Amino acid sequence: MEHVYAYFSTQKNQLLFISFIWIISATVINPYGEFPFNDDWAYAQSVQSLVEKHKFFMSPWTSTNLVVQIIWGTLFCLPFGFSFTALRISTLAAGLFGLWGTHRLIYKVTDDSRYAFIGTLLMLANPMYLGLSASFMTDIPFYTLMVWSLSYMVAGLREDKFLTLLIGIFLAALALLVRQLGISLFVGFSFAYVARKGMNWKAISIGAISIAAGLAIQLLYQRWLDYMMPELIAYNVQANNFFSKSFYERPLVHDFFNNSFVAVMYTGVFMAPYFLLLLTKGSLASLRKNLLQLICLIGIVIGLWFYFFQGMLMPIWWNILNAFGLGPMLIRDMFYRMYTLPTPGFLHIAMGLITIGSILGSVGVLFFLIKIIRYLSYRPISALQRSIGILFLSVTAIYYLPMSLQGLFDRYLLPIPALLLILIYIARTDTIQTKQAPILSLPLYLSISLFFISFVYNICTTHDYLAWNRVRWQSLNNLLKQGVKLTDIDGGFEFNGWHLYNSSYKVSSDKSFWWVHNDKYVLAASVLPGFTLFQELPVNTWLPYGLQKLYIGKKIDDSNPQSTQ
Repeated sequence: MEHVYAYFSTQKNQLLFISFIWIISATVINPYGEFPFNDDWAYAQSVQSLVEKHKFFMSPWTSTNLVVQIIWGTLFCLPFGFSFTALRISTLAAGLFGLWGTHRLIYKVTDDSRYAFIGTLLMLANPMYLGLSASFMTDIPFYTLMVWSLSYMVAGLREDKFLTLLIGIFLAALALLVRQLGISLFVGFSFAYVARKGMNWKAISIGAISIAAGLAIQLLYQRWLDYMMPELIAYNVQANNFFSKSFYERPLVHDFFNNSFVAVMYTGVFMAPYFLLLLTKGSLASLRKNLLQLICLIGIVIGLWFYFFQGMLMPIWWNILNAFGLGPMLIRDMFYRMYTLPTPGFLHIAMGLITIGSILGSVGVLFFLIKIIRYLSYRPISALQRSIGILFLSVTAIYYLPMSLQGLFDRYLLPIPALLLILIYIARTDTIQTKQAPILSLPLYLSISLFFISFVYNICTTHDYLAWNRVRWQSLNNLLKQGVKLTDIDGGFEFNGWHLYNSSYKVSSDKSFWWVHNDKYVLAASVLPGFTLFQELPVNTWLPYGLQKLYIGKKIDDSNPQSTQ
């Protein structure tokens, strides 16, 4: 063990290890496959248009700024032409840069390579990180630009170098041109800069210029899009909700607390391996002093869990993560809850254990959030410490606030554990500066086990998700080769979106919403009522549960298939 600690004591060896693990993971999951994932068929169309037609295009389904991601994906398609495999590799490369950026960011804040290494492993073990990296979704490129931007902002604040700060702002602009939530970086920097320099006209002016620059980039980009692509119907829809009267007629307070509890539960389970590493003899003594507060927090979390979700086991909010691995499973019977995959007994036990970990992790999140706010509000700390704390607290709050009041997907929470990890370090600064007691043996080995199990699970679930989608698309392409018309197939959201998207499509109650014209053939996880088995498709999965078979059903003449509504 001593030799292991010695080897991982240098940043070079830490980054080499992380890179090696990432490359092995990317190879093992087998990223090859000419098929999209979730919404990325719409983003892929933009790259295909730029590569093959040399023309800028954005699908009307696109809601994000996206332009930087289009350029990134195009660079990977230039050598051999457009392909989904090339786009997937581009995001896997961005994922590696994101891990390097996470390490750099945490080190710039803490000057502690060991802490940076643990934080980076925490992101590597996040169940969504690898899965989203095996797609062309915006989450990983945005996260990567976000952590690199913050790392330069922190370095600039610490070293008082304006050029370094400008690099951070430039990277924030790139992040903004992937997703609109990049505006949080500009606002967070403004607050932090004023805290660093004091309430004087120069500092306030620079802070105001930062916010104005972010808003100007967003507004000018929107005007340019209005000119280039006036037919966009989904673009900026979430931001536009805030200007709609009907939006404020919704139960916003209830939605905020419901979404916030979801965010805390997911962040808690992602942070659980790290919280175990904080358990030392000294920390146990501190916990005993705060026993009443911890008991109250446990009661609050359990109460909210029953109030909002009636004690439902994790995952409580399906999108990327579901009980059977990665998702979403956007095929007719699964999406409309017409069929549920069988859940083996051991999976129920695993979900129960994960839920317990999520509840305890949620208590840890709330406990440290209270401590962070107290630390920044009442402690006599230096302007530098306060500015860095304000940077991360404000970026986290501004990033989260818009999604807390409307649709929340689990993948939106991806950056929060990394930001919270840094805030926890800042709040524990006094404790860390004193000589640390060794981590207790049981929590240490349990944390290492959770890291390892999560890492292996991530690889298996990502492999299986790619595997069943590969079978799905191969079988549907074979149907087309046999002369079946595209308009006669319901192949799922991605298949019909890629081939048949039409912004004027009228949804029918007896068909899936995803641009299905005639559902003569339906690909699903079961044979639907009103359909007869046309083809059974086995899937080579590594996990002993989940989508291990797909079926193509053929509509029975004069049948009345079950409504999707």
